[in-house]
Amino acid sequence: MSSPQAACWSQGTPVCTQVASPEAKEEEDKIGDVSAKCQVSHGQCNSFSLGNEQSHSQLSALSWKDITSALSLANMVLGLFSIFCSFSRKSQCASWMLLISFLLDTLIGTMTRHLHICSKLGAELNDFAIFTTFGLASALLLGVDGPLNGFLAIIYVLATSFRLCFCPTGGTPVSKGLPCPYASCVLASTSLLTKGNTFILCCMASLLILFMIDQSYYPHDEILESESWKKAVFLGGVILLFFSPFSLTAFYCLLWSLSYIFFPDALWGKAICFRL
Repeated sequence: MSSPQAACWSQGTPVCTQVASPEAKEEEDKIGDVSAKCQVSHGQCNSFSLGNEQSHSQLSALSWKDITSALSLANMVLGLFSIFCSFSRKSQCASWMLLISFLLDTLIGTMTRHLHICSKLGAELNDFAIFTTFGLASALLLGVDGPLNGFLAIIYVLATSFRLCFCPTGGTPVSKGLPCPYASCVLASTSLLTKGNTFILCCMASLLILFMIDQSYYPHDEILESESWKKAVFLGGVILLFFSPFSLTAFYCLLWSLSYIFFPDALWGKAICFRL
C-alpha cells in the first residue's frame, strides 16, 4: 500500500512538511519570554520616569511654597521686633524694621504671582504678617503715652483690619484703599526724618487712615514685574537701606510711597492699563 506522501507526489502536488524539533520550540519560547520581559521593563521605566518628573515638579512647587511661607514668617518676626523696639522707646530701630518689611513684602508678592503659588496656609500667614507688621507695629510708632495717641493707634489698627478684611485684592489688577505696606512705609520714613515726633506722626497717621478706608482704586505696582525703572527703584531702595544713612534712606522711601499715593495711575498704573 502506498503512503499518502507518495500519492501526493504521484498527483503532481508539491507538499512541503516541516516538523519543528523540541529544541527549536524551546528556543522560540525563551525568545518570546525575553521580549515580553523587555516590553514590561520598558513600560516600567517609562512610568518610573514620568513618576519622577511629576514628583520633581511637586517637590519644586512645595519648596517654593515653603520659601514664600518662610519669608512671610520672617516679615512677621520683623514686625514683632519692631513692636519690642517701640516698647523699649527705640523708634529708629522700629522704623528700620518696618522699612525692611516693606521691601520684603514686595518680594513676597512678586514670587507669589510669578510662580503662581496658591496656598491657603501661605495666604493666611501673609495676612497675619501684614496685620502684625503693617498694622500693630506701625501703630505703635505713634506712641501710647497719652490718650490721644493711644486712641489714634487703635483707629489705625482697626483701619488696617478693615483694609485686610473688606477690601481683598482677589487677584484683580487694582485694590480698594491704600495698601497697608505703603502707609507703614510713610510712617516709618516720617519717624526717621522727624526723630519720632509724635505730633507730626499723628497728623500723618490721620491722613493715612482716610486713604486706607477710602474706596478709591490703587493699582498693583508689580515693581519687579514691570518696567525697568520700577525695578531700579526697588533696587535703589535695597541698596540705600543697607549702605546709606537713615536720613537718605527715609527720604527715598518717603518719596517712593508718596508718589504711589498721589500719582497711582500716572506713574505706577501705566503698565497695568496697557495690559487691560
